[in-house]
Amino acid sequence: MRSLRRAIGWSATALATVLALTSLGGTAAAAPAETSAAASVGPVKLYVKGFGSGPLNVAEQSARQTGLDAAVARGFARSDCRVSAGPTVVNSLPNGWVQVHIEYLCTGEPVVGSPTFVLKRYHKSSDTLSTPWDAPVGYDLQGPLGTLYTAPNPGTHPLYLCQVRGDHFATTDVGCEGQTYVTRLGWLYGAPPAGVSSLPLLRCLRKENRQIFESHQPDCEGQIHGGTLGYLLP
Repeated sequence: MRSLRRAIGWSATALATVLALTSLGGTAAAAPAETSAAASVGPVKLYVKGFGSGPLNVAEQSARQTGLDAAVARGFARSDCRVSAGPTVVNSLPNGWVQVHIEYLCTGEPVVGSPTFVLKRYHKSSDTLSTPWDAPVGYDLQGPLGTLYTAPNPGTHPLYLCQVRGDHFATTDVGCEGQTYVTRLGWLYGAPPAGVSSLPLLRCLRKENRQIFESHQPDCEGQIHGGTLGYLLP
């Protein structure tokens, strides 16, 4: 773990070497057998947008309301959300009205209606990102990786999304291996579950640009293998 933390700040060549030779028994980050304390589990953090139009005061009020309504629809309480950007006028209409945008950052434990959801991989030119939540604007869906639990189950541990210099990566470390925390993704198994089909979730590194990504293909799709994060349901 310490060598990997240092490596993220090193040159791309050094990072590739450490990821390819990750220790800790072949795992990409320390993976507890199962969640032992809620306090050690990081929160879900999602950005939610709202829009409104009309006279400025009406447009701002509408943007705030639609943003909070969108947060509630995602399972958050209104008190979980704080304005992270705006309200900002994004367009002025010929009749004197305006269109306003606002963004909330919601942090907590959203109510999720299903016990599982699908972890999907998204890509844009400079980054690959895996999440069961909404991907940021500009990312294209590459496909599903497998299924996460939305709450702890026996033999599972949390999976997180983190970021280093614009490059997203998944980890089982709530401390993000010394990098920037983005959100909790869900729970996956620490070992292949008995009597249940599963898929490995691997940390990989692209040879051409040293970009970190996740895969369930044993050969990391022909790229550099950086260790196993855990096991997903199909």
